[in-house]
Amino acid sequence: MPRGISVVIATKGRVKLLDELLESLDEARSRFPLPSEVILVDDSSPDDVREIEDMCERHDARRIAFGPSVAEKRNVGVRNSRYEVALLLDSDCLATPELLNEHYRCYEDPSVGAVAGLLEFVGPDTWFWKAVANSQFVVCFDFPRWMETVPWTPTANCSVRRDVFEALGGFDRGFPDKPGGEDVDLGLRITQGGHVMTCNPKALVYHQKKTWIPVKAMIKRLWHYGSADLFLMERHPDLLYPCYPRRTLLVLAVVALCVVFAALACPLALAAVPIVLLVDLALCAAAMQSYEKRRVSFLQQVVIQLLILDNELGFLCRCLERRRFDFMGQQLIYFDGQAFGIVDRGSLLTLAHLGSAVLLAVLLLATTVLA
Repeated sequence: MPRGISVVIATKGRVKLLDELLESLDEARSRFPLPSEVILVDDSSPDDVREIEDMCERHDARRIAFGPSVAEKRNVGVRNSRYEVALLLDSDCLATPELLNEHYRCYEDPSVGAVAGLLEFVGPDTWFWKAVANSQFVVCFDFPRWMETVPWTPTANCSVRRDVFEALGGFDRGFPDKPGGEDVDLGLRITQGGHVMTCNPKALVYHQKKTWIPVKAMIKRLWHYGSADLFLMERHPDLLYPCYPRRTLLVLAVVALCVVFAALACPLALAAVPIVLLVDLALCAAAMQSYEKRRVSFLQQVVIQLLILDNELGFLCRCLERRRFDFMGQQLIYFDGQAFGIVDRGSLLTLAHLGSAVLLAVLLLATTVLA
């Protein structure tokens, strides 16, 4: 297989952002001493296709028409690539000048099967973004800052040996087409197959915040991430770890208890539902605010807890849909220290839930007295 790098980008629309990415790759490719190519796997609208094809001519890129699945777009791109290393980038990223060199030099070690590059978000901050940036959902992009190797990495900035990718069959098409899951699964299969996924913080790309900032888009993204966890659990049962009761199940238990109490004793019991849930949310936010000591306001911590609930609800709904009730008390553990963090946080959250349970008991008792 010829030496060099094939950059594979799954695209749809985002014409301006894509043009900026290709321009940044021109600089990175000019500094790379070996052959390189850029492959766009795209299913944009006809108007956008004309612009993208013009871009390809200006930036020495190749467009392959295919869609809509992002995972299969990447499979198609790698299958049609020429060189021994495939670099996967998102279309809303910007390459730094040494990106190709930093990825490629890691493959001097024959044990390395893939490389996790660093991703930094850039662009104007918003109040909502500051909450997102301090949540658990962006930690994976920072892996290369503090880890030498990882079991998986997001594919926004990830390279892989083509022969390793092809031997594993690429991304698993059994995952949903919406975001989440298949990149984690591919990384796990690479590392479980005996290959090292090394981290290189100098292999840096910048990611536009504006594609992550819209609240509606974030809610949908995290719902799908939660949904994808079920598919990961089915494929990697060796990584499951018992967890304390999920918050979504506790919420459903509160609602169910109040409904039953209202039907059997006093209709006023239904009023306890929003009160208890709001207090529980506030207690959880306060507990995590004190534990994590992050520079976010209490209200932003409340938003983080709501995003976690959204993510868990996506997981719970997928469990119910596929009748996998056995997974509801399980969690995926990828790192040795991850379980300790879950236990520490879980202890504080359990205290918060106990406080909410006491409040629920008091409110139900009060409704009985009023009745």
